[in-house]
Amino acid sequence: MLELLWITVGVGGIWLVIFVSSLLEMRSLPRVRPARGASHGPLPRVSVIIPARDEEANIIACLESLLSQDHADIEIIVVDDGSSDRTADLVARMSRQDYRVRLVRSGDLPAGWTGKCNAAYQGVVKGHPRGEWLLFTDADTLHESQSISAPLQVALDRNLDLVSLIPHLEARSFWECLMQPTMASLIAMFQKPRRVNDPGLPDIFANGQYILVRREVYDRAGGHAAVHGKVLEDVELARVICATGGRVFLAMGRDLFSTRMYTNLHSLIEGWAKNFYMILGSRLPRVVLAVSALFLLSLWPAVFGLTAAGSLLIGLRPLAQGYLWIALGVYALVLIFQIVLRHLNRWYPRYAPFAPLASLLAIYVLLHSARLHRTGSGVRWKGRVVFDDKEKAG
Repeated sequence: MLELLWITVGVGGIWLVIFVSSLLEMRSLPRVRPARGASHGPLPRVSVIIPARDEEANIIACLESLLSQDHADIEIIVVDDGSSDRTADLVARMSRQDYRVRLVRSGDLPAGWTGKCNAAYQGVVKGHPRGEWLLFTDADTLHESQSISAPLQVALDRNLDLVSLIPHLEARSFWECLMQPTMASLIAMFQKPRRVNDPGLPDIFANGQYILVRREVYDRAGGHAAVHGKVLEDVELARVICATGGRVFLAMGRDLFSTRMYTNLHSLIEGWAKNFYMILGSRLPRVVLAVSALFLLSLWPAVFGLTAAGSLLIGLRPLAQGYLWIALGVYALVLIFQIVLRHLNRWYPRYAPFAPLASLLAIYVLLHSARLHRTGSGVRWKGRVVFDDKEKAG
């Protein structure tokens, strides 16, 4: 009993360190917010490229949000990636209503390419974008009126070549509100955003839901053709741009755009299984570390704390009761930490008491993702089996 208590107290101490470090990390991560005043001068043209496969539920709202930008000098190229629904028809109809919208079809998927890389590449090759800057964004995003002008002004002011933003994660169903904060926290555990913007530190990370890149730098790095077989193409694109001398900047953009990545438990599991092993660097030790952290930091205090609560109800001798009250106090403290961090990140804090269930599901997703990638089975996404080029080579 005493040994279990010390483990629980130790977990509480770890949580205190995590809580403080998370607050410091949040303060250090730059934020791009809507500008209060006018920009310094005319902004260059931006070509928005949206790969879209079976996005009829999202594409119109996405386009309408982009067409409402305060930066009028834009064009929007939607690349239909072999959709089986009405995506292409809806975009074609929108293009007849607004000359800034154009539809491009990606054609057959070349051998060795992932679908999203090919769609993005075809958006440049077939779409003939005329902008000095390219914005790659997803069809399931919604943009505020300055989601282009504000980051673009930051890029110009700081002489940057690529700006990537982290969005507000919109969730509606129980499973989304439960799982998305846990998965986002895991990413933050292994990818420290502040290190991306520190020239003295080598970490490279980008979010494919929003990549604003200077056209000449994109072309010089080889564009999406240089990362054509990568499942985690956003990070790899940032990597090749850095390798060719480009300056990459990662910032929080919650006030500028949002995304609802998945709509149910099945799509959550399928979508995260596609990416998560790659996010962990395709390293099995990192998977083991992540699974261990989920068990120790979320499941252990919950199980031991609730066990303590149940034991107190049935009554025990005073010494044992003291142990159990301490265990219950640690659990309460961990829960408070989780609620506060979720609140600060706009991650649906009322779902914090269900975090142990989210951790169980996250453990399954991690192990499932590792199995699919390491066995060469590939991951299924929108009707395709997706392999990373390393897996194909193996």
